[in-house]
Amino acid sequence: MLAATLLLFAVLFALESIGNHCSFRTYGLDLGLYTKTLYDHAHLRPNDGSFFLDTQSNQMGGHFDIYLWLFSPLVYLFGNYTLLIIQIASVIVGMYGTYCLVRLYTDDNFLPFASMLTLGFSFGVWHALSFDYHSNVVSAMMLPWLLYFFKKGSVGGMVTMALFMSIAKETSALWVCFVLVALLWDCRREKRMLRAVALTLAGCAVYFLTVTLVVMPALGGGGGTGFWRYSWMGDNVGQIAIWMLTHPWQAVKAVFTDFMGTAPGLKAEFFICLLLSGGLLCLFKPNWLLMIVPPVLMKMLASDPGAFWGIALHYNIEVCVVAALAMVSVLPRLKALVPRRVAALLVVVATLLTLHHTVTNPRTFVQLDNICIFTADHYRQPTFDAVAARRMIGEVPSDASVCASTMLSSHLAARDSVYAFPAGIRKANYFLLLQNHFCYTDSDAQLAHKIINDTVHYRVVDSGDNIYLLVAKDLIER
Repeated sequence: MLAATLLLFAVLFALESIGNHCSFRTYGLDLGLYTKTLYDHAHLRPNDGSFFLDTQSNQMGGHFDIYLWLFSPLVYLFGNYTLLIIQIASVIVGMYGTYCLVRLYTDDNFLPFASMLTLGFSFGVWHALSFDYHSNVVSAMMLPWLLYFFKKGSVGGMVTMALFMSIAKETSALWVCFVLVALLWDCRREKRMLRAVALTLAGCAVYFLTVTLVVMPALGGGGGTGFWRYSWMGDNVGQIAIWMLTHPWQAVKAVFTDFMGTAPGLKAEFFICLLLSGGLLCLFKPNWLLMIVPPVLMKMLASDPGAFWGIALHYNIEVCVVAALAMVSVLPRLKALVPRRVAALLVVVATLLTLHHTVTNPRTFVQLDNICIFTADHYRQPTFDAVAARRMIGEVPSDASVCASTMLSSHLAARDSVYAFPAGIRKANYFLLLQNHFCYTDSDAQLAHKIINDTVHYRVVDSGDNIYLLVAKDLIER
């Protein structure tokens, strides 16, 4: 039953995530960029950021992601699908870890299964898988195993998982610090584990500060590519921390209110969905609330409401994992078998109904075709001919330098020279472009249209339904 359930979820997640990739619903940012970085690491060279930037920049300066080094050999096996497969596998591993964790707390076989289903049906999981790949998803799915080794009293296992989670990217290390602070209370009477958690906490804190304040700036980054979203509080990590400490009421108020005045209701929708997906149980174990502090602050204090404040994308994964695991701290305490199972079933049903809301009638903007795997539209690309796109991708020589529209670039990223349009237009000799389709800016769309119609410098090799494969006649200044 357990293996069959995990296999079923693996299939469902593949239909969602791999289905999106096959239907050209993945993008240069972020899957294309991360796959190109993975490919470069596999060939023992640093990624220079030229995939989407005109100026060279070490990608580790944007997000200090060591997973891309660790996973890089797999690109030889799975190519452009590598990171999506890793992400799906990590969720299955996290679900199994949840089952194993709850088994340590109860002899009732239903509770571990229900807790695993709560994580599998969580809106945070489904929306994360609907949009490309992100290392924080892999990191978050290791939390059940960290707690498992903690409960077992395995110092080595707990430390290993804490360190593995921390190297996902710089913000993951901060999150792990709060997880460990929460666990200090749980092991306050066990000196051996208390000492181990405290030392691990110190190590993760030093790692976070060193990476964000020293290493990333030295590599040309500013403590994270999304730092500008918090610039209203300060110009750097230190200033932001000082502002929050000196303006605690304003910071708390900003977490729950629409301080941008542009997105009413998004925060309320998120918090209600979180509570219904197991988060309500966190209130019965207050120290666990510390585990969700960093991801909630990073979501709700960002000045990008559409992407961050609501229930969409991958910014909910950490809090939803904690919410799903909260069952372990509450329901096993119920003495009577029937009320315990009824409560667990109610949590699962509430989580499933919440997921249904977020994929049918959400207030937050959601690309529903990306996530609704039981509709035919999920498996179609309505804006251009996907069959023609795959044909043209196959026509690009393996050693060619290619510049492609963002919806196509993630399918070409595992090669030596590839760029997400408009980056690399002066370097590429092949162009795979969409006309009158999604670009990050209006000027990019105009430039694509200009290149497609420039018969002086480019020759059309193949075309179909507003998609064009062109070759540069030469590499003159253009």
